[in-house]
Amino acid sequence: MSELRRATLNGDVFEYSDVGDGMPLLLLHGALGDLRTWQGHRETLSDRYRCVGYTQRYFGRASWRDDGPPFGIATHAEDLIALVEALGLAPVYLVAWSYSGHVAFHAALRRPDLFRRVMVYEPGVPSYVTDPEELAAFGRDAQAIYGPIATAVNTGDLEEAARLMIDGSGGDGYLDRQCPEYRTIIRDNLHSLPRLMAQQPPPKITCEDLATLRMPVSIAHGGLTRPVFAIPSLAAARCIRHARHVEVPGVGHLWPQESPRGFSAVVEELDCTT
Repeated sequence: MSELRRATLNGDVFEYSDVGDGMPLLLLHGALGDLRTWQGHRETLSDRYRCVGYTQRYFGRASWRDDGPPFGIATHAEDLIALVEALGLAPVYLVAWSYSGHVAFHAALRRPDLFRRVMVYEPGVPSYVTDPEELAAFGRDAQAIYGPIATAVNTGDLEEAARLMIDGSGGDGYLDRQCPEYRTIIRDNLHSLPRLMAQQPPPKITCEDLATLRMPVSIAHGGLTRPVFAIPSLAAARCIRHARHVEVPGVGHLWPQESPRGFSAVVEELDCTT
């Protein structure tokens, strides 16, 4: 991994990586991830972009203070805005995955001047889903994946909770089949699970809110992904009428970590379109 750097944001020290000399590109990891999630992507994209990745508050290997701001999307969006300003990245191309999709939307709505383009792969918050049948289907699938995870967290079995989360997104036995480096990242982020499952309610971003975004926005999802991720992806693309929507055939929610080169190719392709 490239040399770690550190920035003080909102009273706390954040680790980040900054490689390449081109147009700024910021990669925002999801749950059970940290800046190492994007190592392969930064290596692929740094010949064209200034690639920045950082570990969001309460994730990763750092020690976070107990009296910090509440875990949740609003806090993570505030940190994102602070990082973009502190590193002088604006206007930046922001790429977000899963949990961080709502972080990206919230930050872009609050400070559109900081972002020249936003790409979100499979957001997971349904506040902008307007179709009742889709919302019901989302709720059923959310209970199916997150119900057992919550039970495991509540009983203190964080390893089982992580396995349920990863296998719930990638299929039975998915985590056990992955490389040691990926499993290490998951293990190093077990401590974030209780905060994640008890997080502050996310800001209610409506379909009308998303429609006000004026920078180019791209929404992508995998053709094999489960409803809890596919439904918000499709809804967001409908709400943002100028959005570029891409369905990637034959992949699911964990595709970004499965194929850094494939995902990076889509990041570059979407940057060439309006």
